[in-house]
This record gives sequence, structure tokens and C-alpha cells, in this order.
Amino acid sequence: MNKKFIRNHWKPIIFSLCVLIFLCIVKMLMQDQIRVFDETIYRIISKLKCEPITYFFKFMSFLCSTEFLIIITILIMLFSKNKKAAFYIGLNVVLCVLLNQAFKYLFMRERPIEINLIIEKGYSFPSGHSMVSLAFYGLFIYLIAHKKMKKNKKYLYCISLAVLTLLIGISRIYLGVHYASDVIAGFALSMAYLIIYILIVYKKMKKI
Repeated sequence: MNKKFIRNHWKPIIFSLCVLIFLCIVKMLMQDQIRVFDETIYRIISKLKCEPITYFFKFMSFLCSTEFLIIITILIMLFSKNKKAAFYIGLNVVLCVLLNQAFKYLFMRERPIEINLIIEKGYSFPSGHSMVSLAFYGLFIYLIAHKKMKKNKKYLYCISLAVLTLLIGISRIYLGVHYASDVIAGFALSMAYLIIYILIVYKKMKKI
């Protein structure tokens, strides 16, 4: 598989890998083979626990809260010159939330009970914060990557948003409201969804 092939077909390759990862986690979850992995990851992350880091991860989690994303989306729709692009940014969040809820009710996995530092309602699998953060910030990464600007700025913005998305996922494990498998599955499912969404709407919104 040469570089040219990967460059021309990276979307279906990543889509397939993400679907495969998600299905593998589902299989392990259904066969109760994921518990040791989840407990191991939580033990590693929980060693970081201290008050400053707890505040930090609470803030990271807030950056994908319903309230924050609603405010950001409204601001984009109000101040963006490209109203059509702003609409598709908002639609992206709505569709991802609906997809997440559908899968939560499909699997109905209960959240961790004894380790949570904050209280969350609803089911655990897959992580909504992981799915929505990757869909929301991932769309901006894609738009920035295809925008005409200096490469240094482009790399800085894209890497910053990617790190932010990763930290949001880690925050859900640290705060004890999701298992590691919830977060990984959420990222995988969201990436697969985002690739489809981009293929459908990118040409309609690329002038943002």
C-alpha cells in the first residue's frame, strides 16, 4: 500500500479502521472481556489525582458540555459570514448527539458507580463527550486543514484542537463517569460518522 494510495483513499481506510475498532470493543463488551482493560486504564489515570488536575479535567469536560457547545454554535451562526456553513456546524452537533443517544439506548451500559468525581445521568456506552467533541472540533480541524493559511498556523490550530479533543476524552475517565472503552468507542464511532458527514456536506460549507 503506497503513499499515493493512502493519500487518495485515507477516508475509507480510516472509516473502516474506526468501524473495526468499534465492533471489536462491542464484541468484548458483550462477552464481558473489557473489564480488566477498563480497570487498568482507570488505575493509571487515577494516579494523577490531585485538586489542581481535578479542576483542570472538569474544565476540559466543560468544553464539550451542552451549555458550552450551544453558546459556541449560536455565536458561530450569529457572526459567521457563511450562514450555510454555520448551519452545517450546528447540524453536525445535533446529529452526533442523536447518534450517541441511539447507541446508548441500544447497549444500556451503566456508568461507573463508585469512582465518579461528578454526577452524570444516562447510560455510559459510548461516551457522548468523546463523540461530540471529536465531531465538533474534528470538523474544525478538517476545515482548517483545507483553508488557505500559513502552514505553521495551520499545524498549531489543528494540533491544539486534536489535543483538546483527546483531553476531553481523558477527562471523562479521570472524573469517573466513563470507562476507557466508552471513550475509545466514542472516538471511533464519531470519526466514522464525521467522515460520512464531511463527504456529504463539505462542498456546501467550505467557504466558511
